[in-house]
Amino acid sequence: MQEKELRRMLSVNLEPSSIIDARMEEAYQMIRKAERKPESAKNPFVRRLLVGMGSVAAVFVLMAAFCVTNPVLAKEIPIVGGIFNKMSELFSFGQIPEKETVILFQEENKTANQTSKGGDAMEQSTGNTAAYQKTSGNLTVTLTEQYATNQAVFIGINIKNTQEFAKMAVFTDGTQTMSLETREQYSFRDDAIPAWRYAEGKFTDAHTFEGIIRIDYSEINVDDRKYQEAVKNADEEGRPIIDDSTYSQYMEEYEIPETFTMKLDITNVVGDLDEPLPLEEEKSQEELERMNDEEWQAYMKTLPQEWYDYPNRYQNWWQEGDWSYELTITKKDSASRVIEVNKTNSAGIGIKSIELSAVEMTLNTIEGGDTIAVALDADGNKIENGSSNVYELAIAGHDISKVYIYICDWDEYMDEIKGYGVSGNQHDKSFQEVLEERALFKTVVETST
Repeated sequence: MQEKELRRMLSVNLEPSSIIDARMEEAYQMIRKAERKPESAKNPFVRRLLVGMGSVAAVFVLMAAFCVTNPVLAKEIPIVGGIFNKMSELFSFGQIPEKETVILFQEENKTANQTSKGGDAMEQSTGNTAAYQKTSGNLTVTLTEQYATNQAVFIGINIKNTQEFAKMAVFTDGTQTMSLETREQYSFRDDAIPAWRYAEGKFTDAHTFEGIIRIDYSEINVDDRKYQEAVKNADEEGRPIIDDSTYSQYMEEYEIPETFTMKLDITNVVGDLDEPLPLEEEKSQEELERMNDEEWQAYMKTLPQEWYDYPNRYQNWWQEGDWSYELTITKKDSASRVIEVNKTNSAGIGIKSIELSAVEMTLNTIEGGDTIAVALDADGNKIENGSSNVYELAIAGHDISKVYIYICDWDEYMDEIKGYGVSGNQHDKSFQEVLEERALFKTVVETST
């Protein structure tokens, strides 16, 4: 519902106010939570939808109550509406705490300390906010806000194109992504890290993408240069490549300080095309499925070399350029903590600790052989991973006052156990019952004490 519709229903002229937009969003969020199905409430990946006239009426009641009883407040209190808030229903890790978000850039020139509901201060980054908006070619890339926990840094990003973007792929959960090729320098290490970062969000129109980048500390606290050099030397001398048992002696691990600086250089912005360009003599899905291994390998050799590149014109849109930023990152999550567990079974398989923040939980396991760890919340619902790392779990919508942790044999879990945890599958036992019976290791961690 737009302000124009509220004005019609209230029969008053509302003054332009960002608080109205914020309250409207809060109303929608309340209604979404009330309307969604119980099984969806625990899943951070399910997009919540507003349906029916009852929702519109409820928004009207909430907005009318606020605007009529607090007309001065509605005009005067500034609310910063950022990408973290707008993308909360699409982002894997859910809502990022508003009061601990650092605003980097905003269109309107407001006061340094913005105040949100309840008097919580939203910190404004010091210095020239234009430093977080850079243009190269047709693209203007803006870093809008940042938030740091004990496990990761989150950065809001807005990408505007003076030309229309190509139509990009949409995932089944409604999200879209843009890939960013970066070169990153951190104050706690002396080398630059080349990386690919993924912004999770959506295209708000044909010219604009908004999303959230997550940089996990495990991706930036290890220096593998000695390892890479050792592998290169072994390859040149025809010796076996270093095995896992000696891997750690070549690695250097850095401690992530409470505050550190980051130089972020973006050199390429890449999207996945909604309709990839066809290849000459491309096989259909049915034909591919009928191929044996030899036929598959022969077919793959017929594909052009460009098809193997990333990005490539068959599957991607991209724009190279130079967008550079300097950030000061400070861990701010008041919910951040580490719970030491240090439990193992007779085979030495177990859990060392769990790291918690307001948005995620990381499992630090002690594993032997090919195993996988699974965590359930206090209600027995599986806590899904929010990133490509299966041990970085998104806790939005979960009661984590008590966490059940299970470690299973990898093959047994993938082949026989995992299906019990898939929503909609009918089984004679629950996912948790099967885990209790077949896990190699299990424990319960009380997080509320």
